[in-house]
Amino acid sequence: MNPHFLFNSLNSISALTTIDPARAREMCILLAEFLRMTLGLGEKAAISLGDELQLLERFLAIEKVRFGARLQMHEDVQEAATAAMIPPLLLQPLVENAVTHGVANLLEGGVVHVAAQVSGTRLTVAVENTVDPDAVSVRRGGLGLANVRRRLEARYGKDAEMRVSAEGGTFRVLLALPFEPSAEVAAAPAGGEALLADRA
Repeated sequence: MNPHFLFNSLNSISALTTIDPARAREMCILLAEFLRMTLGLGEKAAISLGDELQLLERFLAIEKVRFGARLQMHEDVQEAATAAMIPPLLLQPLVENAVTHGVANLLEGGVVHVAAQVSGTRLTVAVENTVDPDAVSVRRGGLGLANVRRRLEARYGKDAEMRVSAEGGTFRVLLALPFEPSAEVAAAPAGGEALLADRA
């Protein structure tokens, strides 16, 4: 987690206590839930993509208190993909970057889009965000991106790849890695799809 996120959140809470105490309380609760989840998930060797998405939703709920309607999130996640096991907090820095270096710099705001799907033995996850096409530069050497790349290499070696691109008004990070289903799904009989449906 970027320390600037915590710093900005606390500053926002401080400012809201005098002008909108109800929103300040809401943001305190959201921040506490987010930090609790971060600590719990960060201790695990791997978590489901579904758990990671829940964490991202809480993060964006906090940021939405700051940005209001300027910040939107869209998800296009295949049900089977939510059972994929990934390193904890793998997507968190990507979404933080999407807000900090993308949406936050646009007066009209923008969208953070997360998509994921399973095809055979591969899981692909894409994080996209709106950017100013006249100001964006592909941050291939950014700290957050470098950390994600190192974590992929440490866990999967050459079996995973990460592509970063900027085209028009969209910045995109695409991750492709082996699909490792949760133990619950892996142990299910041939009708495992029904199990996933039951969990929806």
